[in-house]
Amino acid sequence: MFGFLDLGWKNFLFLQVTGRNDWSSTLPLGNNSYFYPSANLSFVATEAFREKIPTTISHLKLRLAASQTASDDEPYQLSKIINSGVFNGQNTGVLPNQIPPIGLRPQRAQSYEGGLELGAWDDRLTADLTLYYLHSYDQLLASPVPNSSGFNGIRINTGVLDNRGVEVVISARPIQKRHFSWKTGLTYARNRSKLVQLDAGADLLELANVWNSNGPSISVKAGEAYGTIVGFDYVRDEATGKPIVSDDGKFYKLTDTKVPIRVFDDNGKFLRYANATPKFTGGWTNVVTWKNWSLNTLIDVKWGGDMWFGTYALGLQSGQSPETLVEREGGGLPFTRPDGTTDNVGVILDGVHSDGQPNQTVVHYYYKYLNAGGWGRANTAAAVRENTWVKCREISLNYQFPARLATKTRVFQSLMLSVTGRDLFYLYTTAPDRINPEGSIGAGNAQGLEFASLPGMRTFGISLNAGF
Repeated sequence: MFGFLDLGWKNFLFLQVTGRNDWSSTLPLGNNSYFYPSANLSFVATEAFREKIPTTISHLKLRLAASQTASDDEPYQLSKIINSGVFNGQNTGVLPNQIPPIGLRPQRAQSYEGGLELGAWDDRLTADLTLYYLHSYDQLLASPVPNSSGFNGIRINTGVLDNRGVEVVISARPIQKRHFSWKTGLTYARNRSKLVQLDAGADLLELANVWNSNGPSISVKAGEAYGTIVGFDYVRDEATGKPIVSDDGKFYKLTDTKVPIRVFDDNGKFLRYANATPKFTGGWTNVVTWKNWSLNTLIDVKWGGDMWFGTYALGLQSGQSPETLVEREGGGLPFTRPDGTTDNVGVILDGVHSDGQPNQTVVHYYYKYLNAGGWGRANTAAAVRENTWVKCREISLNYQFPARLATKTRVFQSLMLSVTGRDLFYLYTTAPDRINPEGSIGAGNAQGLEFASLPGMRTFGISLNAGF
């Protein structure tokens, strides 16, 4: 059921109120009905104070909004169901590995938003600023249980999550002539998420992983930022911040358990905990029009945020990364083999020994790349890199046929021919070995983990849009 009310006063003050109630079969009886409202208030200052606002300001609007949303769970969670399949030509049935939930409730979120819209010089310059805060609770998540129970998880309501951020959109028309125009726009968005609390008995929530308990994961603790990369990290010397190397100089000492990965600079100074959340995302659009022709371009930006590049780690460990060619082609330090021959295939692992003394032992380059991570319970920190990229997302060339030609067909009122290319190339990327920086193993909670991702794919298309 849905209801709404729209009120306006003197064309400058507007109020919109909505209310909705849902009933869902994916929630247990007694908790399957949920109501959520919203309200939106806007004030158009240029209409209320037209005589007091400079004529250069063509539009000024303030808005406030508050709403509550709710959603149900995925289907078939309430009962034990046998998943059917086929193996070797025979029908199979697999018991569920998750305990059916008890007293499950809809997950809810409360959002608050404030914004400002500005237009100047007959809207040749416009700006839209939005600030928002989102408070989510009763999240529907799978909580782990001991495998000795015969299951590996149970569906529960848990967790309080806060999101806050800012979004800015600026557009302008620097050139507006009869046969030529140029319109450009910039977007900027910054979001920060924090897990405020988990229910009693839950200390850590794992959102995604590679190789289960042996590999890196995206996990979060109450009070910490969302998107932290967790894995096996270097054990570092407290005085210098450098990784501790074994006495023979061949291996790094790693943590016994998975911990939040720490990022240090080359001098051993702590910078931050590795987190997949970008500093900001944005874009730059351009539309250039000349007579019946138009050219559209879109540049996408993701700045900051970390990623574990599993393809890079495995490429180093197996010798498939171009980076391993340096020492293999004699660009290393002099190293004496067991047979007494000496080649320039040696390296010194950057770090210190347990007594704090710098490591000066030359070892075969194999150990440099064996320490870079890869399959199984291995070094996670070595393959964590900042994941910044700037991409030419789309270029489109369009031709609008003159109206007289379209109407002569007595069928079409308008015709436009377009040639479009998408995901064309990266202008800048920090991903190693030309790995796809958008090759995360998931689009949701798994962002920040990459492994065996496919290369990016360019697409090209031709389209004809007709109006009748």
